[in-house]
Amino acid sequence: MSDSLSPAAVTLAGLTTASLVKYVASAWISSRAVSHKDFEYVGTVKELNVYPVKSLRGLSVQTAKSTTLGLHYGGVGDRNWVIRTADGGYVTQRQEPSLALVRTRLQDDKLLLDAPGMDTLDLPIHPQIVSTMMKEVQIKTDVTPCLDCGDKAGSWVDQYLKRKGLRIVFCPPDTEKRDAINAKKLWEHNAKEGDLLAFQDYCGYMLMTTSSLDALNQKLTKKVTMHPFRPNIVVDGPPAFDEDRWTEVRIGNSTFRTIDMCTRCIFTTVDQETGIKSKDEEPLKTLKTFRVRPPYNPKPVLGIHLAMDTSDHIKVGDKVYVKRQ
Repeated sequence: MSDSLSPAAVTLAGLTTASLVKYVASAWISSRAVSHKDFEYVGTVKELNVYPVKSLRGLSVQTAKSTTLGLHYGGVGDRNWVIRTADGGYVTQRQEPSLALVRTRLQDDKLLLDAPGMDTLDLPIHPQIVSTMMKEVQIKTDVTPCLDCGDKAGSWVDQYLKRKGLRIVFCPPDTEKRDAINAKKLWEHNAKEGDLLAFQDYCGYMLMTTSSLDALNQKLTKKVTMHPFRPNIVVDGPPAFDEDRWTEVRIGNSTFRTIDMCTRCIFTTVDQETGIKSKDEEPLKTLKTFRVRPPYNPKPVLGIHLAMDTSDHIKVGDKVYVKRQ
C-alpha cells in the first residue's frame, strides 16, 4: 500500500490549512476589536495631554498609547517624574505656583525642562538604575520607590525655587507601584486591584469635556482654560457635566472605567501663564457655588477619574463612546 497522497488529497489538505490560518487570523483581529454594543456615541477626542513631571507643564500630543499607568508618548509616561523634598515628601503648584512656568519637551532620548532665567535641564528618558540612587517618596498616603536623578537636577530645581534639599526623582518601570484600590477616601470608589499609578495623586487618567469648561466660564468674569485642571483626555461634543454619569469610556480599542469624580482644590487657582495664585481664589470659588455635592463636599467636582482596562493607541479626533448610569 502506498504512503503517498493523491494530488487531490494534497490540494484538499492545503485548502484546509489555508482556511484554518485565515480563521485564526480573523478570530485574532476580531478579538482586538472593541465592540461598541450598548455604548453611546457622545463626541470626539479634542485634546490629549501627557504630563511627564508632576505639576510641570505638559505635552499636548496628537496620539498616545493608553497604559495602566497613564498615557505614554515618545518614550515617556504621565507623571513619571516628581520633585522630592529632603524628608521624602513632594512639591506641586499648591506649594510652589511658579512650577506652572516650567515647560517640558522631548529631544531624542532626553526630557528637557525650560524655566524662566534658567539654563535648560536635560534628563535621560531611560535613566540607568543604580541601587545607591534608589530612594522613596510619599505620594498622598503611599510610599513608593523612586530613582534620584542626580545632583545636577537637584541643584537646578533648588536654584529655580530658591530652596534647598530638593531632588528630581523618576519612577522606574520595574519597581513596585502604588495601587488606586488602596486610596484613602471618605467615600466609596470604583478602583480595582491592579489600577496602578506612577506619581499621579489618585489614578492614571483624568477626563474633562469642553462643554463643562464652557459652563464654568459662563459664570466667571475672567475666563480660564483647560490648563489649570490638567486633563489627560478632553472630549468635545457632549453637554456640560454629562461625564458625571459615565461609567465606562471607549476610544478606539482602548477602554476605561470611571473610578470617581475629580475633586478640585487650590491648584486650580494658579494662573498657568504667570505662575501666581489668584487672590480671589477663582475659579475654585465659583465652582463651589454650583459643583459641590455629596459625598465630596466641601470640595467641588469637575471631570472624572478613569482607570484603563484595555490598552491601545488613541488619537485626537477619535470617536468617544460611553456607558452611563
